[in-house]
Amino acid sequence: MNQFSCACVFHVDDDEDDRFLLQQVFRQYSPECEIKPLDNGEELLEALAATPVLPSLILLDLNMPIMGGFEVLRSIRQEPIYDSIPVVILTTSDQSTDRHMASELKADGFIPKPPTLKQLNQIVLELKQNWLEGRCAALTQPLHKSPTDTPKSISAE
Repeated sequence: MNQFSCACVFHVDDDEDDRFLLQQVFRQYSPECEIKPLDNGEELLEALAATPVLPSLILLDLNMPIMGGFEVLRSIRQEPIYDSIPVVILTTSDQSTDRHMASELKADGFIPKPPTLKQLNQIVLELKQNWLEGRCAALTQPLHKSPTDTPKSISAE
């Protein structure tokens, strides 16, 4: 990350391959957004407490060691400072009970992990459109603009 950027998306998943694939797809379809990969819910809470600027989006797996997705979602939603951060569940589960629990805990979305790269590409494009456009670009702007600076925008491809 450069001196003017921060992580737009915190991606919390214990599966290293899933983290890698998502990061690669984001680099292709939303290169202006930095992804901060995290292994579990405990790491997410530590990263949120330490970051100078909150992320624009949290992508959260459910089944993780140390602190699972529902437990960390409950913790996030109990802290008013994190109320404005959208949390989208991205998990292998497609169980109605998991969807219901995520909704009860005020997750902003629930997406089963796709079986193909093409479907993952589409999910990233939808995440960009629904949660990041107009939010992520603002985070990558310098804190102090000169009069000649022009705002940058994210263009959909």
